[in-house]
Amino acid sequence: MTYTVHSESSPSGDGEPSRSSARARLGGLVERLLVAVGLRRPRRADGTLGPRSWRRLSSFVGAVLAIWVVATMMHVVQAGYVGVPVTLGRAGAPMGQGFHVSLPFTSVQQMSARTTSYTMAAAAGEGNKANVDDSVQVLGSDGASGSVDSTVLYRLDADRATEVYKELGVNYVITLIRPSARTCIRSEFTNHTMVEAATTAWHELEDQVTACMAGKMADRGIVLEDFQLREVHLDAQLQSAVTAKVAAQQDAERQQFELAKAQQQADITRVDALATADAQQILACGGDSQYVEQPDGSVIEVVSPKSIDRCSQAQLTPAYLQFTYIQALKALVNSPNNSTIILPFDENLTPLLNVPSGGTGGITTVEPDTGAEVSAPPTTTTTTAPAGG
Repeated sequence: MTYTVHSESSPSGDGEPSRSSARARLGGLVERLLVAVGLRRPRRADGTLGPRSWRRLSSFVGAVLAIWVVATMMHVVQAGYVGVPVTLGRAGAPMGQGFHVSLPFTSVQQMSARTTSYTMAAAAGEGNKANVDDSVQVLGSDGASGSVDSTVLYRLDADRATEVYKELGVNYVITLIRPSARTCIRSEFTNHTMVEAATTAWHELEDQVTACMAGKMADRGIVLEDFQLREVHLDAQLQSAVTAKVAAQQDAERQQFELAKAQQQADITRVDALATADAQQILACGGDSQYVEQPDGSVIEVVSPKSIDRCSQAQLTPAYLQFTYIQALKALVNSPNNSTIILPFDENLTPLLNVPSGGTGGITTVEPDTGAEVSAPPTTTTTTAPAGG
């Protein structure tokens, strides 16, 4: 008997028959493929099902199993990570970055070996728990309380990745790092007052917490890179105490500076007075000279005053003083920078000086008591021409 299949065009348009034909061809192709691998029984020309090809089915299943087994043996570890191979429940030696071939039925757990930060902070939007106040509440040795913001920098020891995976798992931040950090922070803050913790003991606390955490983490295969004490929050009363302490320290430093400055000025005054006294003693009693070699090899003469028992009052005789006075007048007269010299005057503001009209006869002074005129040598004059005049 012969069946004839008539196809009618769909009223929806010319594209519908072509899509139906394509689906039919695709369905036929899939069916032939399933029959070829033995997953479906073939259909005879009369529409009945034929026998299944068990050999084809066995070959297909074997090929799929072989591909799956090979796939479980090939692994790629990303850069910055270390792989822990697990074969039938047993963890093996760590794998570095790159391509690796392992035993069949092996899965690889990749763990980051990069430096990672874990932040505990009070500010919203900051830290690993950004929506809550994750700062560490602490108590000082004085009973005052506060909160601490901190950051822990850590990394996995790649050589001990298998040990960490077996003992701590992949989420070792929650099981080890966070509890260790909070415990060490609270423990070390009890050794200081809160005011000290917020001011002078800041770096000491960082070092103490770092040592505490490093001891807890190093034995478990985690390397502590750094602990950063970011901020210590105090209540208003304690904050006022901290401000007062800082102000007092600054005032004390200022007073020490002023004291040092006053002492230095006193030393300068003392040295000047001693130099003046030595000069007067040398003028009154004379001095002893000696040559002293300097560190640079030069030699200078040092004059020291004679002692009182060796003092000779003949140093400041009237004649010597008069000679010194005349020498000073000569220096003034011969100076090119002066034009007029007025010598001492009496109680009526009359100069005790008589300058001849010729200007070349020397200096004549008048004694205040006797009115006698005393003439100085003609080499001493009272007026000189200005420089360049």
